[in-house]
Amino acid sequence: MNKSLLPKLLAKENVTIQHGNFKTAWFDIKNRVLGLPLWDDMHKDVYDLFVGHEVGHALETPFEGWHDSPEKLKGCPRSYINVVEDARIERKVQARYPGLVGSFNRGYEQLLKREFFGPLTDVDWDQVKLIDKINLKTKLGTKLEVPFTPEENTFLVRSLTTETFDEVLVLVRDILDWTNENQEELMQKPEPQPEQSNDTFEESESQDPTENMGHDDMPEEEEEEGNTEDSPSAEGTPEDSPEEEEAQEEEAQEEEAVAAEEPVHSELTDESITDTIFREKEKTLTMGDEDRQPSYIGDVNKEALDKIVIKYSKLKEGRMKHAAHKAEIYGAEKLVDQVVFKQYVKTLKKNVQVAVKEFEMRKAAYQNTRATTAKTGTIDVNKLWSYKTNEDIFLQSTKLANAKNHGMMLLIDMSGSMSGSMPQVMEQVMHLVMFCKATNIPFDVYGFTSTNPDVDYAFQKANPGVVDLDNLSMPHICSSTFSKSDFNDSMEHMYSRLKTFGWGDLCRYEEWGSTPLNQALMVSTHLVKKFKAKHGIEKMNFITFTDGDANRISTYSDWSNDNVYRPDRNNAVMNVDGTMIKSGLGSRKMTSALLKNMKKKYGINTMGFFMADTAQDWRHRLWVIADELNKYVEEYKSKANKEYRINKCVHEQNVLGYNEYYLVKGGKNLETQEDEFAVAEDATNASIRNAFKKFSKSKKQNKVLLTKFGKAVA
Repeated sequence: MNKSLLPKLLAKENVTIQHGNFKTAWFDIKNRVLGLPLWDDMHKDVYDLFVGHEVGHALETPFEGWHDSPEKLKGCPRSYINVVEDARIERKVQARYPGLVGSFNRGYEQLLKREFFGPLTDVDWDQVKLIDKINLKTKLGTKLEVPFTPEENTFLVRSLTTETFDEVLVLVRDILDWTNENQEELMQKPEPQPEQSNDTFEESESQDPTENMGHDDMPEEEEEEGNTEDSPSAEGTPEDSPEEEEAQEEEAQEEEAVAAEEPVHSELTDESITDTIFREKEKTLTMGDEDRQPSYIGDVNKEALDKIVIKYSKLKEGRMKHAAHKAEIYGAEKLVDQVVFKQYVKTLKKNVQVAVKEFEMRKAAYQNTRATTAKTGTIDVNKLWSYKTNEDIFLQSTKLANAKNHGMMLLIDMSGSMSGSMPQVMEQVMHLVMFCKATNIPFDVYGFTSTNPDVDYAFQKANPGVVDLDNLSMPHICSSTFSKSDFNDSMEHMYSRLKTFGWGDLCRYEEWGSTPLNQALMVSTHLVKKFKAKHGIEKMNFITFTDGDANRISTYSDWSNDNVYRPDRNNAVMNVDGTMIKSGLGSRKMTSALLKNMKKKYGINTMGFFMADTAQDWRHRLWVIADELNKYVEEYKSKANKEYRINKCVHEQNVLGYNEYYLVKGGKNLETQEDEFAVAEDATNASIRNAFKKFSKSKKQNKVLLTKFGKAVA
């Protein structure tokens, strides 16, 4: 479900939208926060209608006017207020945002088909109350023919022209009075109280306040007048009995109350049938059962994004400060040997040619298979001699299809468990970076870890319902957009980590932490969107390097709000870039759901590389994949281990949310160094041939990511 119009609606208003486990929509007038329940996947226009409607309430309706407000307004049944106030705020919000007019029309058309106002075929309009006619006409317009008498039409016109909430209340009272006079038989009468309750109520109202008093407690006037049986009344007539006095006093009190009180209608006097049906139907649109809605996980806001994504200038500054601090303690150290580094870069360029060749061949194949040939209208002089037997004597033109504009984004797990494989992973990343440079593919490389000091509890506690960012830090490690100096600096830093990527050598934004993968994927969805728009990417590849499952996600909840449900702990709804993503609460299920959403929304190809540092990690991941593919575990392990011995990786498609998924073993298994082509001076032809085969195989096999990558991204 996509909140397509929400950014436009809020562009000019000081209103914050907060989805959550709410029973109904609500508005915090002081903090200007509009709470919206978790509506289920619905028609786009219906969603826009509901959002526009609630935003209209937030901008125009006072607290006592909200449809679920506990405030009692004399002479104004709540459902009557709903009808007239809805007409006012919907007219105003559509005038403020003309783009909503179409959404409201199409949305109400969908709701009409789903009988949100009740069945409306073969309606006897003489049996429909004025308030329901007004509700149907103001919401459905020309989609339903609603007849009005001239007198009724006066109230309809007033409903369509009210400007203030006070005018709404006046109109509601007038409609109720008119209905009471002209459609009394259609009005719902208040249900009578049980007899016992009525007796008790009347008894308490007419009880003599001196009944339980003793003689000494009586008022002085009554004590002095001291009526007795022998004493005549002031007029010389016998005094009324106590029972008659009590009855007379009760009657006088009731008459006085009736005379003093202005004529008002009870809240139970009447209700709008169509509004009541609509409110009940509306409950069916929320996710889950009434008291068991999914856990809501709110999106990362812009302020948090700015703190999470560490720009290279900030990362570079942090590295320099760390190096200076380290130099004070241990003395200055040279980052890299420039001569050795330059030689290594030359080797990189040479190594990536295998993947570049694979990529260019597939790119050329794409162009040729979609090539078009047409006649130019110019005679081919070499075919002119055959004009008597051949009509095709004209020159032809072949137009190759334009190759797609590729792009790539890498996301590297920088958790502590990756320390064993990180030097080799960085080497592979450097190869991929040089591959992109050689093929002119735009790229970005980000790391992710949980050591960001700027995203802590104090920063997040003011945002209930928003995802716990788990101190997420995403340093921008390398990019095709870097200046030449920054690019060389980033390559030097990655090269230095081939030998020294150990504990204590990193600045605070890239230190070893845990694995907030799912939070990083939420942020990456925003980054992919910007990346594609910036570079005009047609074929986007998103690649992750990790060695395990993500941390569990949690949110902050405000239980002081009476309108909040305690959510279902087995299911979740994640709000990512305006899309509500349904998922189980397990971290692996969330990862899969986030990747699938990214693929569906932005048409990207997702690739995952899992690095197993230990035999236990390897066996567990094979079990996870076998379970995902519904295969017998032992049989799958045997097949996977055989594949690994041949290719140094296990490749699966469409698992765990990835289009392509590769399992590789960490450590030296990821090294890209080639075997030496060395033979003895007296080697036989067979020995030389075998040595050359081994050397050629290592050139390709040791570049696990490159050989697979060139084929996958083309």
